[in-house]
Amino acid sequence: MKAKREYKKTIVKKYKREEIVRFILAYLRGDMTKGESDEFTEWIEEDRRNRALFERLQNSGYVGNSLQEFRGYDSVEDWEKLRVRLTPRRKIGRWARVCAASVAILLCGGMVWHFWGGQERDMKYASSLPIEYGRSKAMLFLESGEMIQLEAGRETIIREVKGENFVNTGSKLVYSDTVEEKNVEWHTLQIPRGGEFVLCLADGTVVTLNADSKIHYPDRFIGNERQVSLEGEAFFEVAKDSLRPFVVKTNGIDVRVLGTAFNLKAYPDEHQQTTLVRGAVEVLLDKQQVLLHPGEQVTCIDKELRVEQVDVRPYIAWKDDRFVFENEPLEDVLKKLERWYNITVFIQNHALTEKRFTGNLPKYEDISNVLKILALTTNIKFELNDRTLIVQLE
Repeated sequence: MKAKREYKKTIVKKYKREEIVRFILAYLRGDMTKGESDEFTEWIEEDRRNRALFERLQNSGYVGNSLQEFRGYDSVEDWEKLRVRLTPRRKIGRWARVCAASVAILLCGGMVWHFWGGQERDMKYASSLPIEYGRSKAMLFLESGEMIQLEAGRETIIREVKGENFVNTGSKLVYSDTVEEKNVEWHTLQIPRGGEFVLCLADGTVVTLNADSKIHYPDRFIGNERQVSLEGEAFFEVAKDSLRPFVVKTNGIDVRVLGTAFNLKAYPDEHQQTTLVRGAVEVLLDKQQVLLHPGEQVTCIDKELRVEQVDVRPYIAWKDDRFVFENEPLEDVLKKLERWYNITVFIQNHALTEKRFTGNLPKYEDISNVLKILALTTNIKFELNDRTLIVQLE
């Protein structure tokens, strides 16, 4: 009977420990309810060790070292390995178990935001108007010069030629291969800042376009080659056709494939980058020719193609509704936020551009929550006025 009571007591302790971790995560995300906030405040104030734990989890050195050691763990097996690593060999108390569980969940759950540096961080954030995340929207330009606005919630059959030719479903533009049409028309799909859209080409290729991007393509493919051109960023899932290679043209560089999945970033103010997920692609620039295998990435720097092995997840996370940063310069982080939230960023101190940042956050998050997380872990002050974000050292 006594053993049974002790067992129940252990279960209660475990449940409360998980609740504390949930409070910490909610606080870091900035989405605490009033009830959670009250409970969390009480927990912090009831024991000085609780406050010490909370402050430690906001310390870049403590979290950063743990992140470098334990990053990449996300399965049940990895969780158990991590739990063992975090648990001392001797029996530990309730507070230490809370600390271990907190760090583990923060790391494995992808909610740790870490700025490489050694200073203490405080949240400094000012906002005037709420700015929401991006949504499905695009502008379709036909060869005739006609412009059609595409957006979520508006489903239309744009044209019929003895059956459907292309349809807007609200978040996706779908073409069908109609052999009845005599002439091929070239269309341009433009995604503004604060937007995203999916394009299904006539051959079955699916193109997911990121904010501030545009693609020029035919309404159906004829001849020996399927050719499109891109400016911006897109993830391609190319329909296999061994007789007709698929070619993406971007600012002097050709990416040639038969059937594969890859991410292509070609913004005018950034180095062009092709990251291969599966299949094979050939990248051509002048007389240079590079064949990529899965897990490889080619970057064009000073008109030279440079290949390296990479973890593809940070480069394709945007299409899966995440922001993933791996030791990324602050300037690049802010460029992504600038496009997605349709804001203008001014960095007042050039030294800030050299900072490197690691983090993982849902894309569909109000910008105020993103800035709160950034401010929690840095000595940077953010001032958001209308759609202008000023970034400066405190």
